Amino acid sequence: MISNRVRDSFDQMLMMGIKASMGGASPENCMIEVLANPKEIRETRVVMLTVASFLFRLSVVIYFSSDDATKAHFASLNNIDPAEMSDQAFLDAMRECGNICCGTLNRELARVYPHVAMSTPNIIERECVDHLESLKGGHLQYFRATIDGSKQFHVSVCVRDYADIDFEWTMVEETTAAGEMEFF
Repeated sequence: MISNRVRDSFDQMLMMGIKASMGGASPENCMIEVLANPKEIRETRVVMLTVASFLFRLSVVIYFSSDDATKAHFASLNNIDPAEMSDQAFLDAMRECGNICCGTLNRELARVYPHVAMSTPNIIERECVDHLESLKGGHLQYFRATIDGSKQFHVSVCVRDYADIDFEWTMVEETTAAGEMEFF
């Protein structure tokens, strides 16, 4: 069983990751809200990553479509002219978005659990994650992120628990530059 404060912590960690990965130079312009009805999600593909420990497996799913507005947003995040962004560069940008978002969760969880590991990003079709509710995880939450008041993205977190999970977590202000890699 996952305690309510841990569910809230997972959500806060994910929101930090969403702002870091999608907000660009002004993450304060990224408004995030819980999505009550996941049937509103219309994107056709997802990038999926997992953070795992001995006690849980947490999956982060970032939904996207290969439309012009999405490509333009990620081109601007990567300082690329949208007309010059190839399909491969776009998919790489989506993977990096997933790495940054899920990496935030991984970093924060490592403060509580010394043994956590993060997967590499996988891009799959949307239908592959339509079964999240059937996993009967200890926590499942859907979010809508609105960037600059117009562009919307959807993200979900699904946590499968293998034991009781309860911990104390507080948000720490960032003091290091974003995008640094951790080698181990």
